[in-house]
Amino acid sequence: MDRPVRIAVVGPVDEKLVGDLRQLPLRPEVRHVSSLVDDTEILTRFQPDLLLVQFCEAPEEDIGAVRLLQRLWPSLRVAVVTSTGKELATAPVATRLAARLIAYPDTPGQLAAVLEQMLHGGDRPRPEMFVDLAHGLADEINNPLLFVSGHLQLLRATLEGQKEQGHRDQVDAALTGLKRIQAAVDRLRLLSQAANGPNRSETVDLTALISHAVSERHHEADAASVTTPPGPQLVKGDREQLALAVTAIVRFADELAQVVTDSHLQLSSTDDAHRLRVVARGPGLAMWQLPNTFEPFYPQRLLRSHSQGLGLFLAQTVVLGHRGQATVRRLQDGALQLDFLLPK
Repeated sequence: MDRPVRIAVVGPVDEKLVGDLRQLPLRPEVRHVSSLVDDTEILTRFQPDLLLVQFCEAPEEDIGAVRLLQRLWPSLRVAVVTSTGKELATAPVATRLAARLIAYPDTPGQLAAVLEQMLHGGDRPRPEMFVDLAHGLADEINNPLLFVSGHLQLLRATLEGQKEQGHRDQVDAALTGLKRIQAAVDRLRLLSQAANGPNRSETVDLTALISHAVSERHHEADAASVTTPPGPQLVKGDREQLALAVTAIVRFADELAQVVTDSHLQLSSTDDAHRLRVVARGPGLAMWQLPNTFEPFYPQRLLRSHSQGLGLFLAQTVVLGHRGQATVRRLQDGALQLDFLLPK
């Protein structure tokens, strides 16, 4: 889609919602009207890609108007907006319209994530469900992990003398494995924290983060090509979260390079945001399903790797938590293009 995304917002929505939509890094074209019935002509001329509706108490006439618009534009995606705490009452209306449900005010990035999924369709669960799962897994694994680690360390301390060298080596190998598990648990915990936005805010140079990630590559020969502008590219955010996100994006581009004809990562700037763009071309992408791109472990189906189980989902979560956008599209030549935008 070369033109900006068109979003129609209808009903007594919070004006802040309209402002949040207009402030998204991709700068969609947003039009707010008060009534589906009275403003049908305006909506018809506007021809929105996405329709966000907040219904009044007796919505039957408005539901009919939405169904009429869905018949006029089969590609129109619809979401029903409700306030936090009223989701159960509003959900049946959304179900009748095959629409998404948006509870507003939202957590950082939730709005951008829902809009991106609406554009591409698919039945992927809401991102916050994956975040809750990550948080639960981290808590579930951490306590027994600490228990086993503590006992192994005590056992290691009792193994003295030359005769015990073999046993010490075995325990050291086990402890090394536990450290890898602990690192995975820490990533899960950070992922769940990143959904709520930065833990701290400081000036971070994206160029430096990319350079560091490139310097830690394991396979330079078949890695993706990387282009960065001269000089620092500064954003405000959580350095630890952004570093993990950038590293995940670089690794994703590198692992794509192993299975496609060409993979390129570029850092550039728009008027309002810094953009990390990954473009990959090759026959191996023909079966890539856009709606599943940021789903945990989906990239492994093509890449057959271990590092991208949560990599793209982590990058998306961090970017959304920083009030950015993570998008994916297929270009006319079949190439895959992923954009991660962080506000300046």
